[in-house]
Amino acid sequence: MVVLRAELDGFRMYFEDVGKGVPVVFIHGMGGDAREWGFVVSELSGELRCVAVDLRGHGRSDKPDQPYTMSLFAGDVTALLDRLGLNGAYFCGASMGGYVALKIALMHPRRVRGLVLVGSAPFVPEQTVRVAGEWAETLLNEGVDAFVEAQVRDVFHPAFRRRHEDALRVFRESRLAPSSETPGRVNKGMQIEPVDFRKKLREIRAPTLIIHGRDDRIVPAEYAEFMHREIPNSRLAVLPFCGHMPAMERPRFLADLLLYFVEETEKERLKQQQSQK
Repeated sequence: MVVLRAELDGFRMYFEDVGKGVPVVFIHGMGGDAREWGFVVSELSGELRCVAVDLRGHGRSDKPDQPYTMSLFAGDVTALLDRLGLNGAYFCGASMGGYVALKIALMHPRRVRGLVLVGSAPFVPEQTVRVAGEWAETLLNEGVDAFVEAQVRDVFHPAFRRRHEDALRVFRESRLAPSSETPGRVNKGMQIEPVDFRKKLREIRAPTLIIHGRDDRIVPAEYAEFMHREIPNSRLAVLPFCGHMPAMERPRFLADLLLYFVEETEKERLKQQQSQK
């Protein structure tokens, strides 16, 4: 595994780059980091090039004091691709990372060979706002440990929590890494640049795979179904007995789905190129 920090116009971005083949860029959710994808990357790095990033203000990347908009995150990710010499890639975003992936697909459509949206939505649902507000209140009144445990309780399906302490440990570690100011900076960014892609979904031309936990308590599965109806050339997989983190709760199955999606999409791309000759 190659672990690096890229200097991007004065901002240092942490990323992990492992494997060879078709490139897939993994983008984590709010408050997380590249560790969210570790179980999936370990399944895929023998067949794909996996680039997992820590977004600005998260994990081991720099945490400048400024509003964090989805355009800013998207610009960081595409600047990293420039540094790596990648003209295009598949973009796989979880939760807020899905917003970033959607932004890239709309801002830079020619760079997106395929789009994978995991536990995400085309806007910030009321349910997400309510649960995040409860977490914030827990942090204020009970401290960091209680805040992280509230996330564990709400993010993962109860059946998963019983027997997967290794994954829960990774999740807890990632949630302790961001600055305590990061959520506020993201919220300020959303005030400046509201997140709502509902009227833009039909403009997405990249093949799209949507993966969602049926029992997601943060982002209800109905929004995945909505995106599937609106995005042309999209496929939907709703996973039973799975919460908000399919990348940690169903990493092997998610890896199988993603690899199949990439292989089939690349075959179709090759056919189109040959027909144009």
